[in-house]
Order: sequence, then C-alpha cells, then structure tokens
Amino acid sequence: MAEQIDDYFTSVVSGLVPGESRPGVGPEDPVQPPSPLSAQGALDLFDAQLGSRHLDLAARWLRSQGKGFYTIGSSGHESNAAVAAALRPTDPALLHYRSGGFFLARAQQVDGSDPLRDVLLGLVASTEEPISGGRHKVFGRHDLNIIPQTSTIASHLPRAVGVAFSIPRSEKVHVPSPWPADAIAVCSFGDASANHSTAVGAINTAVHAAYQGLPLPLLLVCEDNGIGISTRTPKGWIAANFGDRAGLECFEADGSDLPAAYATAVSAAEWVRRNRKPAFLHLRTVRLMGHAGSDV
Repeated sequence: MAEQIDDYFTSVVSGLVPGESRPGVGPEDPVQPPSPLSAQGALDLFDAQLGSRHLDLAARWLRSQGKGFYTIGSSGHESNAAVAAALRPTDPALLHYRSGGFFLARAQQVDGSDPLRDVLLGLVASTEEPISGGRHKVFGRHDLNIIPQTSTIASHLPRAVGVAFSIPRSEKVHVPSPWPADAIAVCSFGDASANHSTAVGAINTAVHAAYQGLPLPLLLVCEDNGIGISTRTPKGWIAANFGDRAGLECFEADGSDLPAAYATAVSAAEWVRRNRKPAFLHLRTVRLMGHAGSDV
C-alpha cells in the first residue's frame, strides 16, 4: 500500500506543469486566495514537510540496520510546519516530539543551521549532535529559539507557561530577556497529552493568569491525530474540552489543507501577540506508521 501511494504521488506531481492551473501566478502571489500563503511560501513549507517525512523513513531504516535507536516520528503531522511559518524565529518554541515539520520550517528562517543533519546525528546518538549531544531524539537549537525538551508526556507545558509569563514580566521588572518584548511562546503537544495531569495543570495556570489580567502570551498547539499510542481519543473530545473555555481563545484548522492551516495559524499567532493572552490552536492531523520506531 505504501509503495502504491508513493507511486501515485510521484506520477501526479510529475505530470504537473508550473502555472497550468493558475497562469501568471508569481512566487509572491497567494497560492489559494484569500489565504495569505504565497506560492513560494507553499513551496518552502512543502520542502520542510518532505524533509520531515524523509527523516522518519531514515530513522526506521537506521534502526533496521542496527545503527539507529528509539525514535518517535512526525509522519502525518507535517502541517505543523505552517505554525512555524506563521511565527517569528525569535518566538521561543517548546515542541512536541512530532513537530519535525515545525523544526525544519523554523530552520528555514535562520541562516547557519543544517536541521536535517542535526536530527540525523540525534538518530544515531552522536555526541556531535547540537540538540542534546546524542542523549535523546528531541527538537531544539539555541539559535532557532527552540528549547530542547524530553519526550516525557506533557512535561514541557508547565515550562512553556513559565516562558510565556517571563516575556512581559522581564520588561516590567527591567530584567534582560533573551526574547523581544513582543515575542510569544508556542508549545505543541498531542491530543492524548492534553489529558495528562501536567498538561491540565499548565493550561489551567495559563487561563487562570489571563483571567486575572496577567499578560501571558502563549500559543498552545494541539496536534490532534485522534490516537494516543493505541487508545483512540473520543471523537470531539478536544473541541468539547477546549473549544469554549473561558479565558482561552480557540482556533481550529485541518492540517491536510495547508493554505487554510497557515491562515489559521497566522490569525492565532497575531491574536496572542496583540492581546498578550493564551490561545489554543486545534490542529487536526493523522498518525502514519507506528507510535514509535520500536513498534511492530
């Protein structure tokens, strides 16, 4: 089945002629009006998405050869690249272990990094890997303002709340901050992670702070693939739990529609940056392949 999908994709893309469907479309023109995503922006995002998918395939191959170690892939979640493109590279990010597309798209915004090599070095546990020294497969890099995390479920959400709280507080108390005064923090996690007590506590803290009028510029991104390891998420649970919560602005996007996902991510990021309050972006995704590289 996988080979049939690849063959179909290759044949369709090979048959496309640039400008055939929309003659005269330039690189800066919207790829699908009224979405703000340009044709060049779509190509850049697609490049990040392809890189993320190939890293997953490389991870599985390396493991089959006995040269790679435990990995968790991003296949099916590549639409999170649109979230990175909607943000500034100076916005601190704390990423879910399936946010490979985000990592690669953020790297496109900053010169001097080789994100594909960085992740590959992590896959083989190389001490030259700049993220964690080969200790664990996570996403992070100082010059990309991506703060390395562990894969412990939802453990990074409380830290993300703290980062978001520190941005306006640093300016208020005149303490130097590594991020601009108008920066926002972004934190991505899965639909199953949202049920973890650590996530519940962190999100409640963010909403509680906002309710009191404390500035807390945090964009929470739930990458909802509908399943946690091997347990289905109840249909509609994420929307029901977070879609109408006091003090938490909610946005929703279908990850399979890249222009729409980008437009929604832009709206969510701008809302947080303007209001200095937390928002929840419900990004619908799918999970391809097993939960982790060690699965059957």
